[in-house]
Amino acid sequence: MAKIEIKYITKSVPLLLDKKEKHDVKNFWELRGIDLAVNDGEAVGVIGDNGSGKVALMKILGQKDKQTTGFITTKAKRSYASCTSLDPEKTGLENIRQAIAQADIDEFKGNHYTNGIINFSEIGELLYRPVKEYSTGMYARLALSIVLFIDPELVILDEVLSPVDRNFYFKAVQKIQQLKDTGVTFIVSEVRPVIIETLCERAALLQFGVLQDFGATTEVVRQYEYACEWIANLTLPEKNDYLAEKQAEQVNFDINKVYEVFKSEQFKHGYTRKDEPRMRKEFFVERGNDPVQREKATQTDKPAKRVNSKVILALLALVVLVFGGVFWYQKTQASNATKAKGNSASIAKVSSQKKAASLSESKTKALSAKEASQKAASESAQKAAEESQRKQAAASSESAAKASSESAAKASSESAASLSSAQADAQTINVADGDTLESLAAKYATTVEKIQELNNLGSSVDLTAGETLYVPK
Repeated sequence: MAKIEIKYITKSVPLLLDKKEKHDVKNFWELRGIDLAVNDGEAVGVIGDNGSGKVALMKILGQKDKQTTGFITTKAKRSYASCTSLDPEKTGLENIRQAIAQADIDEFKGNHYTNGIINFSEIGELLYRPVKEYSTGMYARLALSIVLFIDPELVILDEVLSPVDRNFYFKAVQKIQQLKDTGVTFIVSEVRPVIIETLCERAALLQFGVLQDFGATTEVVRQYEYACEWIANLTLPEKNDYLAEKQAEQVNFDINKVYEVFKSEQFKHGYTRKDEPRMRKEFFVERGNDPVQREKATQTDKPAKRVNSKVILALLALVVLVFGGVFWYQKTQASNATKAKGNSASIAKVSSQKKAASLSESKTKALSAKEASQKAASESAQKAAEESQRKQAAASSESAAKASSESAAKASSESAASLSSAQADAQTINVADGDTLESLAAKYATTVEKIQELNNLGSSVDLTAGETLYVPK
């Protein structure tokens, strides 16, 4: 692929007619369908008379202006130098630093480039003066030096060699030849054919915005010289008529003719009438890379991309299947285990419920029989003893009540005396939070029953924090 390829490039500007006269707005076509390609390490010259469209083409290639239609296809960084490319209000040094900053170069490398540009341009103390004060030659020196030193890849030189003096011209030509040997590409526009012949392997001849010839420099320069001689031999009326005719062609140029050529090329590469809206948008609006070249690059990349995508999709599908199978198996096993556990639990529950019901029923029956027999025995005994009880009831009730009362009082007094004696021999403690009878029994080398007895707790084991208890000494 070429370093840069341009196709169907046109450029129109409006004609600013006299306001007093009523005219339709007309456009002047400075360029009318320019096609050319430049290779790595090659220098291509652009020659032609004044007004032939050289400046318009160079500004478009240098990204200083936008084409009306057409495509520019390149991946190279473009550097543009002309006698108007610098900022006239800034000094020479400021213009150098501005160009380095725009190229996104680090400080160390930028300082190296700055020194190289200053030494190569040889502008001395004018480096610290505004560029607008420079002569045309000094201006061209600085502009040329900047593009030759700051990472050149594709350099556009728009008539910056003609204004410089002889010594600097040969110095610049030597530098350009060195850069060409490293693969840097140059497009050089000049009105002096000798410069084109010195630098360029091929040349393009522009006349009235049309590419008249493009080929070996020697042949193109010869054609240019023939054209100049032919015009020079015309009489003044003939020359005026010729110029008027050619400029009328530039005013009346029909851009659709170029678009039809573009469509024909697109149809050869597989496009159809259905694609025409997209083609018109690319041709008249987007004006980016050539669609044909873009399609070729896409087709070149497609096979590798398809193979890679198929392999990736197959691997992804395999991974998904493996993980999906493992997950399904684990989930199935867990579900089966849960179901088995649930079934065994429910079986055990039902069995226990049945057993409990059976036991309850048998107990109920046994209790019913026992109660019936006890009731019958008690009734018979009660009938037998009723008579004797009636006889002895009156006499014995009084004596029995008396004896019972005395006996209970005696037992109570003995128990109280015994408890008081035991408590007198014991020590008192306060129950702490978390204490239990077992822990207190272990702590004071006694038993739970002993503590319950000393404190008249009965069978209770509940303690309250802060409560006072008796424990053996």
